[in-house]
Amino acid sequence: MKTKRQIHSPRCRRQRQGFTLMELLAVLSIVAILAALSVPSYQQHVRQARRADGQTALLRVAIAQERFRASCLRYADRVDGTPGCTPGAESLGLGLSTHSPDGHYRIDLPSADAGGFLARAEPIGHQVGDRARGVACNPLTIDQDGRREPGACW
Repeated sequence: MKTKRQIHSPRCRRQRQGFTLMELLAVLSIVAILAALSVPSYQQHVRQARRADGQTALLRVAIAQERFRASCLRYADRVDGTPGCTPGAESLGLGLSTHSPDGHYRIDLPSADAGGFLARAEPIGHQVGDRARGVACNPLTIDQDGRREPGACW
């Protein structure tokens, strides 16, 4: 007959190393819940950081517009194109890219004349879902007076 000591020997304990299926499923469930809670928050932080890309592009357009107006007595009506005043030209350009430096926004000038301009940055791809304080940051805009919309996104 076996004694109690032989049944619970260290040799038997060594064979029982590792995880049970239930322990593994419990850990995987916890990891899945944490990921489900943290991924959307992380994505919003990434969008917020990328928003600076659109803001930078709009500020470059505003500066270029003021420089353009100083020499041409009107604002340019295109972001791209050949910069400068060409007499009789249908469209006057700033010579800038129509995309933000990192490519997360498309830049255009929906309105521009001698009295003012409106520059707009439309988000591209995942950036479309960007929000700040419950306000959609789609699109970002700036005008000749420096008014920036939506205000929560600047």
